[in-house]
Amino acid sequence: MRSRRRIVAGVFGLLMAGAAFAGQPTECDRLAGSPTDPNRVGEGVGLYGIDPAAAIAACEKTLAADPNNPRLLFDLGRAHEASGSVGSSSADEMALAGKSYKSAADQNYPAAEVALAAFYWRGSDGFQQDTSQAMLLLKNAMVSDSTEAKSQRRNLFADTTFATDPREAQIQFIKEAADAGDADALYALGLPLSLAEDRQADVAQLWHQAAVLGSAQAAFDLARMYFRGKGGLSPNPEEALRLIQKAAAGDDPQTWDFAAKAYERGSYGLPKDESQAARLFRQASDAGNKYALYDLGVFYEEGKGGLPQDSREAARLYKLAADQGNEDAVVALAHDMAEGQGGYEADKAKAIALLKRAARWSTLAKDELTKMGG
Repeated sequence: MRSRRRIVAGVFGLLMAGAAFAGQPTECDRLAGSPTDPNRVGEGVGLYGIDPAAAIAACEKTLAADPNNPRLLFDLGRAHEASGSVGSSSADEMALAGKSYKSAADQNYPAAEVALAAFYWRGSDGFQQDTSQAMLLLKNAMVSDSTEAKSQRRNLFADTTFATDPREAQIQFIKEAADAGDADALYALGLPLSLAEDRQADVAQLWHQAAVLGSAQAAFDLARMYFRGKGGLSPNPEEALRLIQKAAAGDDPQTWDFAAKAYERGSYGLPKDESQAARLFRQASDAGNKYALYDLGVFYEEGKGGLPQDSREAARLYKLAADQGNEDAVVALAHDMAEGQGGYEADKAKAIALLKRAARWSTLAKDELTKMGG
């Protein structure tokens, strides 16, 4: 019965999502829509590229005429989150973000369910901690937004195990999941242990279990251990190669980016293959990975991996990556603006304005701003 209810809820969510994205993009969509929302209207913009004040005003105005539209409620939540985490406004903005996400999630809007899960998991910004509710939201979202839901789950587990003072309920949930054979939980438990030389054997055991159960992240990191002969493992380049190929065939965009870099450099026993690197960078960037967007941009700028040298395409990718919080992309884009590259007219003031905004959250941008005399 429970399984049937979940299926019905998932189908209902898909129907609601279909209704939500009908029509033309609004100003709210243009200023605050997410580029990884499968039900977005328009291209969307990364969280770090949102102008919070303009986006909040636009979304509130649009919602006044359509107050229960879950897509617009989700977009408003993103605008508030940008103000609270990227801008300079008070923490109250995050509570407003959570409230908007919940209004959209209550209508089974997948992207909002993914975002709201973090609030319940952490017990923050007006939400009581509820690990079960967080996982239920992600499970519902996986029906139509599996990439983002899986990524959010992995990130929540990893952030928790790396935290200096995680809450007992979070750790207990992860341990119980690992005991039940959850690949992401097993991988996350190995992360903090990987920093201690005397725990490498434990790490290898956890990551081996996780890799067997399908964790691409565990397969990649275990491959590096085999290549280096760590954790009591004998150096085994052949096994390292097998595991990296398995990781690259998995479902994690971040691991695709790691594997692409290994192919680019010929690392960990892989043959140097820039064409394969370009393919994986593109695969990860199409999934919205901010690191792959930048890396693919570099390939276009340099004409590597069989790609044409195209400074305009490189700049476009840098912009997408910068809007999602990639520091290297911010600096690369600022140089394009200042030097008149990638289709931009030379405008140092525009480059400095970009760096000033990014300096709120990026040390790299702050340092580059000083170099540029801003």
